[in-house]
Amino acid sequence: MTSFLDAITPEELHADPYPIYQRLRRDHPVAEIPALGCWLVTRWQDVRQVMSHSQTFTTSFPSAMSEIYGSENILSGSGDNHKGMRASVEELFEPECAGRARGYARKLVIERVSGMHGQADLMGEVLQPVVAEVFRWMLSLEVDSTTLLRLAQDLWQGALGSGDPAKLAVAAAAVNELDAALTPWFEGLGPDPSSAIARWRHINPGRVCPRGVAEVLPTIRVILPSLPEPGWAAGSLLVALFNDPDQRRLVRDHPELLGDAVHEVLRWMPPFGLVERMTTRPVKLGGTYLPAGAHVLAAIGSANRDETVFEQPDAFDLRRRRQPLVTFGYGEHACLVRAFIPAIVEGLVAGILDVHPGVRADPSEQPRLAGWAARYTERLCVDGLGDSADRATALGPPG
Repeated sequence: MTSFLDAITPEELHADPYPIYQRLRRDHPVAEIPALGCWLVTRWQDVRQVMSHSQTFTTSFPSAMSEIYGSENILSGSGDNHKGMRASVEELFEPECAGRARGYARKLVIERVSGMHGQADLMGEVLQPVVAEVFRWMLSLEVDSTTLLRLAQDLWQGALGSGDPAKLAVAAAAVNELDAALTPWFEGLGPDPSSAIARWRHINPGRVCPRGVAEVLPTIRVILPSLPEPGWAAGSLLVALFNDPDQRRLVRDHPELLGDAVHEVLRWMPPFGLVERMTTRPVKLGGTYLPAGAHVLAAIGSANRDETVFEQPDAFDLRRRRQPLVTFGYGEHACLVRAFIPAIVEGLVAGILDVHPGVRADPSEQPRLAGWAARYTERLCVDGLGDSADRATALGPPG
């Protein structure tokens, strides 16, 4: 008789991992899944432990990601070398600057959607192109945003491809194109206080200055695949509001609650669903013994729906009391852009609802969320753009 663990397939997880996660949390919180060839960790506390204890759960091991990004990247590093590398990069993403990213995203969205009427695919026509331009602006990169988005998507496919040679080849080609585009520009980049990359290159306390191309490019490769995530999260938030008129009305009447809605969607439907680690020694996790060298996937999406932490976790509820999430990680490998992604998501959604408060899902093509390593709707087809009747009823009181 086939056991529950033996029956789990990548295809089922891609379609909808949440029913599987629920049963795993209850019966097998740390489980070896034959079809995945790894251990899957699903409870909040255990996922946090995997993320926080890097000496036991390391990122330094051969993987598709290290092949794509290069072995000397900020994700794969550890110890003093990693601390120095991370300290130098974090100045690019100071939380105090997140508000500027929010404002810029909102401005770009308003410019893009103001002339739209009727139907559109918000994901392809608005959200992803705007996020690409925001990232280009944040990093002061001399690459057009359309190219940047394409390269980010190619890198994502390689990282999520589970070693698929075809997807790794696409990602490798993206790395080569990115490096070829950025290297001449970077080598000629002098001190410029208005450029984030220039400041990073020329301010290097206690080390060789300016930083060389070989030190900077691997980190840009690591940051770039996070580019699609704010657009995916904004799409999931719009889907949640389309499906719940009461909560949509709440955001309309109290726009200050949009930040709570963003926090909730990053719990309910985090765009990036897994972190990958390897054990450096035998360890007991969630009552289960793992050997040294165990390949571990910590399920962010599952941890954020742990019934022991969140009430009615499968429901999207922006009125939920804010609690810590594992969405952006913990410890030395916490997400570099953890302050920026929520800010950009808020700017994207605010811009759309400011201009088109009557926007709604296109009934002829309902959004479909899919994926588990990354979960999002590939298309977000809407109707009602510029609909004056909907606009009048949706606006409500000013403010």
